[in-house]
Amino acid sequence: MPFFPRALSLPAVAIVACAALALPAAAQLPSFGIKPLLGQASDAALDKLAQPGAFSSDAAIRIALPAAGHKNVGKLLELAQQSGLSANLDAALNRAAEQAAAQAKPIFRAAIDCATLNDAIDIARGGATGATDYLRKSTGPQIAAQLQPLVRSALQGSGVLQKTAQLSALGFDEARLTDYVAGKTADGIFTYVGREETRLRQDPIGAGTQLLKGLKF
Repeated sequence: MPFFPRALSLPAVAIVACAALALPAAAQLPSFGIKPLLGQASDAALDKLAQPGAFSSDAAIRIALPAAGHKNVGKLLELAQQSGLSANLDAALNRAAEQAAAQAKPIFRAAIDCATLNDAIDIARGGATGATDYLRKSTGPQIAAQLQPLVRSALQGSGVLQKTAQLSALGFDEARLTDYVAGKTADGIFTYVGREETRLRQDPIGAGTQLLKGLKF
């Protein structure tokens, strides 16, 4: 199920997202420079991550069941191994992340529109992923929370939750698994947004330079 109702207009989506992120409208990112840079980077990252196999084929973002005793998932790996489900679960978790990424553009666009910018000069002159790092720090937990419905829907659609229902009596927690995958999905998306930001900043004649030239204070 998409996170934003279809009936909402783009301005209404932004208002809903700003309220969900609890960010003040008075100190938002400039609509030129950094904001277009992040918007272009996030769109490109999400397009790549929505492709089949995107998460599972990249070791930097691949999602695997955590070790037994992980604070968010408990003994799920141990239980899954005992039940012969671990291999199928790993593949399904990555497919769920890809499906969530395919629907996440409104979430990231709204976060970019709403995010405050306390030190724009340092971000513009900072490292290759300065804007992404700022967005992640300021909105990362909220974005992960907004990804949860998309991840839950993908996990249900892929049959993961049905397959693991047999583990509930042994301590399986559906909500914790969803939280874990949503967090890992957000991590992967931010990693790719950072890569795209770096590419745009380093492009001497393309969009990156033009976007940064437009930044004013």
